[in-house]
Parts: sequence; structure tokens; C-alpha cells
Amino acid sequence: MSTRSQLTKDLNESVKALLARRVKILLKNVVRLELKGDKTENKVLVFSPCRLFVLAAKVPTRIDFHFHYLEIHAVESKKLNQLCLTVGDKVYSFLTTEEPGSGEVDAMIQALSTAVRQIFPTVPLTHIIRKVDVQPAHRMQHIRDAEMAMRHHTPESRAIGPCGGFSTQYACMCDYHGLSYREEVAWDVDNIYLAHGTRELNLKEFDYLDFKDLVAVISALEANTWFTSLRASNIKLSHDCMERVLNVLRKSLSLQCLYLDNIQVKWDFAHKLSLALIANSNGVLHTLDLSHNLIEDKGAASLSGFVAKVSKGGSQLVAPIANCSQGLVHLNLSHCGLTSKGVNQICHSLTLNKTMDSTLSYLNLSDNSLKDDVTNLCNFLAQPNVLKHLDISNTECTLETIFGALLRGCATHLVYLNVSRNLFSTKNSAKPGKQELPLSFKQFFTSALGLKTINIASCKLPLEALKHLLLGLACNESISGVSLDISSNNLSPHGGAHVLESCIHGVRCLSGLDLTDTGIDMDLGSVLNAVSKNKSLRSLSLNRNLVNLKLKHIGSVVTAIVELLQDETCQIQSLSMVDCKLKNEMYNILSALGTNSSLQVMDITGNLIGDGGARLLAKSLQMNTSLHTLHIDRNNISLSGYTELAYGLEYNRTLKVLSYPVHDVMPCMKLNAERTELMLRKIQSILSRNMLKGGSDEEGRGGERVVPSSASMILNNSNYILDQMIVQQKDIVKVVSEDEANTKANEINLALSLIEDAEHAKTLMRRLMGDYVSDSGEASEIHAQYGHVATELTTSIHNYMQTSAEAMIKLAKDQCPTVMSDARISTELAAAAQSRVHTLDADTMRATLVDNAGTVINKKIRDISVSIAAHIVEAVSDKVIEALSKSHKSLLGDSKTRSSTPDVLRSMSRGSDSSRNDSFHFSSRSQSNSSSPIVSIACHPGL
Repeated sequence: MSTRSQLTKDLNESVKALLARRVKILLKNVVRLELKGDKTENKVLVFSPCRLFVLAAKVPTRIDFHFHYLEIHAVESKKLNQLCLTVGDKVYSFLTTEEPGSGEVDAMIQALSTAVRQIFPTVPLTHIIRKVDVQPAHRMQHIRDAEMAMRHHTPESRAIGPCGGFSTQYACMCDYHGLSYREEVAWDVDNIYLAHGTRELNLKEFDYLDFKDLVAVISALEANTWFTSLRASNIKLSHDCMERVLNVLRKSLSLQCLYLDNIQVKWDFAHKLSLALIANSNGVLHTLDLSHNLIEDKGAASLSGFVAKVSKGGSQLVAPIANCSQGLVHLNLSHCGLTSKGVNQICHSLTLNKTMDSTLSYLNLSDNSLKDDVTNLCNFLAQPNVLKHLDISNTECTLETIFGALLRGCATHLVYLNVSRNLFSTKNSAKPGKQELPLSFKQFFTSALGLKTINIASCKLPLEALKHLLLGLACNESISGVSLDISSNNLSPHGGAHVLESCIHGVRCLSGLDLTDTGIDMDLGSVLNAVSKNKSLRSLSLNRNLVNLKLKHIGSVVTAIVELLQDETCQIQSLSMVDCKLKNEMYNILSALGTNSSLQVMDITGNLIGDGGARLLAKSLQMNTSLHTLHIDRNNISLSGYTELAYGLEYNRTLKVLSYPVHDVMPCMKLNAERTELMLRKIQSILSRNMLKGGSDEEGRGGERVVPSSASMILNNSNYILDQMIVQQKDIVKVVSEDEANTKANEINLALSLIEDAEHAKTLMRRLMGDYVSDSGEASEIHAQYGHVATELTTSIHNYMQTSAEAMIKLAKDQCPTVMSDARISTELAAAAQSRVHTLDADTMRATLVDNAGTVINKKIRDISVSIAAHIVEAVSDKVIEALSKSHKSLLGDSKTRSSTPDVLRSMSRGSDSSRNDSFHFSSRSQSNSSSPIVSIACHPGL
């Protein structure tokens, strides 16, 4: 008679009364628990979702003991009627009926495996219970079949739940650790993490929990295969939390990235971490970040450890780094209190592990004290590798020794190189026989194939090193878009500015240059003139320069910056002038900003421009059509200045980001909080409007189309000069017509024709703008093309979406064949899909193209058209001015010697002198393509 039948009605009711309100009962079975000797005792086994309860087989029943499934270390059944469970250091043996084929033990094993699989659906049973020994083996077939079904996306696999069943696993861990289940934790993961497809669990997002509650969150990762990354940055975890992190490392099959930066652990944790990594033979960890933890050399030794076995069959541990079969990809040991001893141990293990040559792409050893003993580091860098990011900043190592290794092993793949805050052994010296910089320094920069970022700041850069650096990059034709940071190097005393001036224009691979705090204040103007010749440069930083420069020398530097901004061929897109403290000297730069068409980002923080500067900036922003990001804090701007800015921004359609001026706004809030809040809200609404591209870039104050600012400046320049020439020409024609009308008739007719051409040239820009740089052409031809593109794109999208909908319906039929066998359902689904597909019509697509891509394209068309028009106007005006100048000289001749009237003579003399001066000036302007006289007018603070 089966023992299950011995579960009487009364006993069954007693079990339900005891447990049913607290847990869900999966299976109940009466068994005999083997005691010492041959004694047995009847018990009732109750399987719940997380625990196994052992109850007394009497009424009323009671719980004798219970244990969590995670406490079970082994499940054995070598007899059909015996089930042995190892829990901790105890073995519990349960017996059922001896009737053959009763299957009670198999039913209990299946109930146990099913419960475990419901919690941990993506890992095998043996990953949770280390030993499962059931004889004969065919009794486990149903368990193996269920596991295979989960892996092959059968209907059973759909019960996994969000994020690999994390919330179920979290509930299980709460039960295991005796903690309260927090609904908000499960909701965050099941909804927010799932919605974003986030596979990194960031403990910072759960910092509202107590450390004891955080234990269950961490533990839930032990058998979760959804999350591949764990981040605990900048959190001081409790001892229990750290133990759970180590346990995750021992057991996880999916954890690839571990970020434990600045969690305030020391070398003993590094030792435990290394043991955990060794223990997990199925681990796939490839990213390890232990930065800002004082693990010191002891911790480094634990991480590197022994790098090879002593002998065959030896029991020596192999270091996790040296033994990482997958190979590390990312290793960050920055600011870990290491010396050359610890780093050499790490690098030696990297060298021994041959997989590192083809996997490690990120290595950060910055802010450790390496000094000169970097032999193993150089050995690793010198062998061919795939490093893309190398940071050895502030390690006190000698840079000459590093670049030889970089040349041999890192020239092919290296993208980011940071060697800042280190020193060269080579010094600037005029003494004969001085130590020379090794050739490998220049050769590395010449031969690098992928370099994008070079940080060599605060290195007391020798003049020779700067020269070789720039010449090496100038000779490299394989790279482009390089950002070079040579900030905080005092380049002034030894002619660094001269080297920059001589070489920088030829470094065509440069896209960014940081000259912050380089001490080249006096020579910065000449450096900027050289920079203006480098058309590949997109970003320029001049922060903390000019602070100690005398006022009489600042003018030349400011003029160079103004000329750089007003150069039509200038390609600078980002300019930073933080903490230059230029005050009023900044006004000309702010005025020049109005006509610049390339600058997109500008940072003038800490220049103390005051309300006067804010007023000029507001005027420039009304004209500027390229700037989209501006930083202006710490400029002593009051509420009045920000009000001016808000007014100027109303007519700007491109600025999208204006950083919140925290320092300047605080005094405003104290004086008038309400007005300040209204003003800031107004500025924010304008920026939001620009973000949405709500208006035309060329819309005037009354809504009418206006001439763009750059074209307007060309127009004003031309008109100013032509007006002067026309007046002078009319005066001389009048004088010559009275005295020499017969002898100089041809010259007079030519002069009159030129005057007429000059009058027409004055209106040429507006005619070109009105006839050819307007929206009419876009509306007719270009907008028609938008319509064609929208129609074709809509058709393609409809076809794609229709095909996708049909595939979805087919998959639904395959997954749910019983329900979907009704043809009517398929027809209804197809019709519903068709109606949804056609909600995206050609009109919507056309509007989207015009409002988004069309806005960008139209603006580019207008910019190019304005550039063409401006070039035509400037060229025609120059020719007219040149012709007027020649005609003026021809008419003037020696007429003043024939004049008999003193008044006429004085008038002619003034006109002649002015004409000569203007003729010379205009000629020079034409040749140099510079608008210096008008620049001085445009940049004057009072205009």
C-alpha cells in the first residue's frame, strides 16, 4: 500500500491548516525518516515553491524542521524507494513504500526540480544543487527534457519572466536570507530595466535600501542569466553585501563586467576576489574595475598570484588573470596604491596569458607610483597587442622608456593614450652633450594607425619633445580627427610658442587642441595666427591663459582671436576660454561672434564680462546662426544682463543649450527671486523652442525674411566703402567737368558709368538674396523632391511592415495552433495590421522630412547660397572700388595746379588726400581679402 494513501483526511486538513495560508503547497507525501540504527519515524514532506517542510505525521501536525532549496547540496536516490538529501553537513534519508513502480520518490524529485526550475529557469538543476545522483539514469530523463525545453524557446520557456525571472529569484533570496520582500525593487527591475533592455544591475539605484535588504538584491544575480554586468561604484558596502558579491562571482554563468570602483576595500578583499574568480570554472568575466580602492601590492599579488603550475598534478593556484581562459578585455586598477612591484606582477601575468594579446583593449594604471621600474609593463606593451585605451597618467614613470614599447606593440590599435602628469628625463638645456630624446618618441606618432586622443598634459614638456610630437603627427597620413592635450605645460620660457607657430599649421590630422594654462600669453597671438591656417582643427581650448598678461599686450591676442572668428574659412566648431578673466577685453570677441558661421560650442565661463558684455553677447546672438551650446557662468552678470540675454535669444533660432549659471544667479535670487525665476523660465522656454526647431533660422522680428547676419555684414562693408568712393567720385567729376569737359570727356563718361555700377552694387546683395536665396526655389523644386522621396519611402516602409505583420501572424499560428486554426481570426488580425500600417501615410512622411531633415538641408542650402552671393558681391564690389580708384586718379591728374580758387584747391586737396588714403587702403583690402576697417567698426563696443 502506497505511503501517499496513508495521508489521511484529517492529517491532510491539518497540514493545510498549518501551511496553506503562508505558502503554496506543491506536493505532500508521507515518508519514513531514517534515524540512528534501524529506527524510522513517519513524517510528512511538503514541497513549497522555495522550501521543503518536514512535518510530524500526526494530528494536529507541527513543523519539525524545514530548509530552503538553496541549502540542499546533494540529492541521491540509488533505490526506487529512497531519497537522500544533504543539507549542510547533515544527510536526511527518507523511505517510501517498497512496491515496485510506485514512483513516489521520482514524483518528489520532479517536484523539487520543478520548483527550482520555476525560480532559476535558465540554469541546469546541477548549478543550484551541486550533486544529483539518481539511479538508474533514465529516471532523470523528464528533468533533462524540461531543461532542454527551456533552452530551445518552447512554450515552457515563455514562463521565465522579465529580466530572466529576476523578481522571482529576488523573492527566493528574501526567503533564504529571512528578509522582507520589497515590491518596489521587483517593480523597478520588471518594468524600468526591462523597458530599456538594461543588462547592468547598478546598486546605486537601490541605495534607498538598508544594507541587509541589499543582500537579497545582490544574491538574486547568482543564477540569473539576464544581467551581464554588476556595478557598485562609489558605495561603501557592508561585509554581508561584499560576501554576496563574492558568492555571485563564484556561481554566475553570465556576469561579464564587474565595477567595484571606490567601494573602500583593501587588499584582503582582492585576495578573496581572486579566489572567487578561480572557483568559478564556468565564469565569463572580461571586465574588472577595482579603481580607487587601496588594494596595494598585496592585493595585486593576490590578483596576479602564481602564473603557472609548479608541476604536473601540482596543487598550486593559478592567478585569475593568468588563468582567465576567455581573456580580460577591460582592466582598471587606477588609484589603487600600487608601486612598480605590484604593477610588474600584474603585467607579468598579462604577458604569460597568451589570450591577453588578442583580448585586452583597456588598461588603466593611472595614479599609482611606478617610477622607473616598469620593465614588465614595457614587456607587455612591446609585444603585439590590441590595446585601444592606455592610461598611465601620474605614475611617475619616465616617458622615454614607455614610447619605445608603444612603438613596438601598440602602434596598430591604440586609440586613446594618456601619459599626463609624468616627466621626461630629457630637459630643456643649451649645454652641449645633453641627453637627446629617443627616436621612438617621434616614430610612434608617425606610425600610429588608429590614434584619436593624446593627453600629454602637465609633463614639463621639453621643447624637443613638443617639436617631435607635432612633426610626427604631421608626417602621419593614416590618422585623422586627433585630439591633442598639451595643457599645463609651461611652453613660454624655452620657445614653445615658436615651435607651435612653426609646426601647428602642418598637422592636418588634428581636430582638437588644448592649450590650457600653457604660459604662452605674450606669443598667443602669433600661435593663433598659425592655428587659423590649420583647416582641420575643430576644437580649441585657451583656458586660464592671459590672466597675468599686462593690458597693453592683451590687445594683440584679442585681435588674433577676432580675426580667427571672422575668417570665412575658419572651421573651429568649439572654443573654450574659461577663467581668462578678460573683462572688457572680451567685448570685441563677443561682437565678432555675431558674424561667425562655424562656431557651435563656446565656453566663456569666468571672464567677468559683466552686464556690458552680456548686452553685447545678446546682440551677437541675434545675428549668430551657428552656435548651439554656450557656457557663461562666473561672469558677474546681474539680473539686468540676463534680461538682455533673454531678449536677444528671442531672435536666435539655433542656440539649444545655455548652461545654468549657478554662481551668477545666486546673487540675483537674493535680490529678486521672483523676477529671476521668470527670466530663467523665459530663457528655458526659448531654448526649448529652438530644440524643437519651431522657427525659421532667417525669421526677422516681425516675422519677415531678413538678410542673414553674415550677408548683412558683407552688405554693410560694401555699402560703407562704396558710399565714400561715390561721394569722392562725384566731387572730382564735378570739378573736372567745369574745367576740362572737352579734354577728359571719355574719363568723365567712364566715371559716371562706374558711379552707376557702384549704386547698383550697393543693392546687389539684397537682389541676390531676394531672387535666389529665398524659400520660393525650395518650395518649387526641392520640396517637390521631398514629395517624391516621401512617396517612395512610404511605399518601402509599407511593404516592410506588411511583411513583418504577416511573419508575426504566422509565428502566432505556430505557437498557438489550436486557437489560430480559425481562419476568421487570421483575417481579422491581418486587417487590423493593415489599418495600422497605413496610419503612416505619405503626407506624414513628407511633413516629417520637411520639419526635421528638411530643416537641416534647407539651412545648409541657404548657407551655401548666401556664401555664393557674398562672394559675388565682395568680388564685384572690389572690382568696382578698384575701377573707381583708377578713374579717380585719372580725373584728378594735375587739376589742382590749374585751380585758381583757394576754396576749390582746399576741397580738392582734402579729396585727393582722402582718395589716396582710401585707394591705398582699398587696394590692400582687395589683395588680402580682409575687412579690417569694418571689423574695427563692427567690434567697437559702442556700435
